[in-house]
Amino acid sequence: MTNRHLHDALRDSLVALVWSQWTALGVAGTAPRPHSIVDPEALLVATMSIGRWDARLFDEVLDWLSKNMNVVDSARLRRLARNSEPEQRRLVAAAVRLVSGGQTSGGLRRVEADFVARETQSEYAVQPLFRTPRQAPQDWVVADEVFASVGFQRPMAELRGMSRRPDTANPECLRFKARALVGLGPRAEVLTYLWTHEWAHGRLIADRGAYNQSPVAEYLAELSAARLVDKRVDGRRTEYRLVEPLRSVGATAPLYVAWDRAWPALVEVLGALDSPALSADAQWSRLAVSLNNARSGLAAEGFDVHVPDLTGWALQGPRVLEAIMDAIVGRLRELGA
Repeated sequence: MTNRHLHDALRDSLVALVWSQWTALGVAGTAPRPHSIVDPEALLVATMSIGRWDARLFDEVLDWLSKNMNVVDSARLRRLARNSEPEQRRLVAAAVRLVSGGQTSGGLRRVEADFVARETQSEYAVQPLFRTPRQAPQDWVVADEVFASVGFQRPMAELRGMSRRPDTANPECLRFKARALVGLGPRAEVLTYLWTHEWAHGRLIADRGAYNQSPVAEYLAELSAARLVDKRVDGRRTEYRLVEPLRSVGATAPLYVAWDRAWPALVEVLGALDSPALSADAQWSRLAVSLNNARSGLAAEGFDVHVPDLTGWALQGPRVLEAIMDAIVGRLRELGA
């Protein structure tokens, strides 16, 4: 199999899974229901790369944001996007600015200001936003000034207003059920994790939720004082689980996936495969380096794709890399089919 075939297989699987997850949250469209809980902030950051391969997907997500930014955790979005690729950060800022009409405030203003200020400290090349064939710029009626301001050319975005609110009765929307109960922030991540795990300790929950450990520990202490969690000591760790009446609230939840780790790894691998100017040998080498860098993200909880030590991979030839890519694509199809 050629490097290009691997790229296309991964791209198509990623686009399909992104569609699946967004439609589960209320984006207009039809797709199979995903087999995992959706992480909206991690998904949004990933879509800023993956959605560039599907203009309709990208714009339907903008439409969803225009109706649902109040249920997006802006502090968590900022924290996750801070560690993403520079282009993703600029696109997150542009998306926030576009759907808010420039009237951002509070956490959203910090998202916009932080990422745009960070990136404009150095020059960046202007480039087309979409990677699929579209009208040439001279055929556009109006170019989009918001995206142009961060270095991306595209026609004016037209939001159709067809997106819906996330349905908290949908098991994939468990995070939104938690946010409806306790609001945006670390408390909702605590509930989400405890609903999907028998026992967990505070440091693990904070790590999975992309929050500092202190507010997570404080909320667990509050739950314990109110006798809403059981508590046990395992070595040096104190572990918690929700009492039975609360556990049953999330009983129908599907698989928990640490998407905050898996999505960046998948975006990195796709980027490594998108290198047509390199020789075939250089493309394989770049893929090997990327897979090695993405190892922990691909092995993240719920995604569970093992990448072996690739030292000396060239002695075995590209087939070892092809096998890993087959496993990644297969896992994506399992989670989105």
